[in-house]
Amino acid sequence: MNAAVRAFLAAALLLVAAAASAAPDDGYLTGYATAVIERDLGLKVVSIEVRDGVARVVVEAFGDQLEDRIEAALEDIPGIQRARVYEVGSEPPPESPEAPANRWGMDSGRSLDGFEILPRVEIFDPLIADPRQPHFSASYLWYLNDPQLTHVGSANFGETFALAGGDIWGGRWEFGFLGGTFSIFDLGADSYDLVNTDFWAGPTLSGRRGPISGQLRIFHQSSHLGDEFLLNNQVDRVNVSYEGVDLILSGDPWPWLRFYGGGGYLLNTYPDLHPLSAQLGVELTSPVAVLKKSLRPIAAFDYASREENHWREELSLAFGFQLESARLSKLKVQILGQWFKGNSPNGQFFVRRIESVGFGIHFWY
Repeated sequence: MNAAVRAFLAAALLLVAAAASAAPDDGYLTGYATAVIERDLGLKVVSIEVRDGVARVVVEAFGDQLEDRIEAALEDIPGIQRARVYEVGSEPPPESPEAPANRWGMDSGRSLDGFEILPRVEIFDPLIADPRQPHFSASYLWYLNDPQLTHVGSANFGETFALAGGDIWGGRWEFGFLGGTFSIFDLGADSYDLVNTDFWAGPTLSGRRGPISGQLRIFHQSSHLGDEFLLNNQVDRVNVSYEGVDLILSGDPWPWLRFYGGGGYLLNTYPDLHPLSAQLGVELTSPVAVLKKSLRPIAAFDYASREENHWREELSLAFGFQLESARLSKLKVQILGQWFKGNSPNGQFFVRRIESVGFGIHFWY
């Protein structure tokens, strides 16, 4: 294996090990959860316990808050994997030594002995700066010094959904499914020609224990050129298609810091492609939100390298603001500046080196 790839993977393992040693303890998570409930949601905490990543909270009254939204806000805290919230007088009795493994009882009919159907919150957070992370977004990109494209529109549609999950080895596991389309358009053409669309689909398996999480993906990609682009340009069409598998490990020792690393392997490629890839990244989320705690600065950097492209770097930077409201929704809206330099992530153009700057709006559910 190339020395650069070995260095990437070794660095990823070191970062994950460092995160494990800096895991937030239950006392820290108890204080953090109390602040979210009382300061951000405006509720009065009567009692709270956080143990092994599970939070059990009793509040004076829900008021105008919905139970699901309170629990989703708590499960958004790195280190809290599950949350149960009750009003005074409605909480179940404390767990007895003979109680079953399901720590806080039935989960609104969805949980049985630690197994859940359609978990509320995905335990592996999406990679903000990864150009091939399925989500909904629209961006304007300016290609620098490109002989064919200058003003480019990017429209992505997709998501990763958790279908089932449960407790395991002191942590959580989830099985899910990803699907997405990634399209670019030539905004310099009279009819904004569709240039390329990539389709992604496949299952995922995720796990989390404290601040350490990981996701294994098995996916199919196929790539297609737009009809108007083909008619108006002389291009050598390549029907890029493959299956792939990748594994990313992530550490978030503090709520404001996350780093990740991993690699992948391509299968059944057409045309024949060298299979190996490596990826590293870091994300920063401001611990302070402004405008009634709804606007939060964020920044993310992603580094990828692929054997097919002779291990040349692919650099992606995203920075801007995140709109959020834990009181109302788990939806996060990000308004980001974007920079990319490397081989094109768009399937038909994977051999071309590009550099682009731009901005966009991104939706994460």
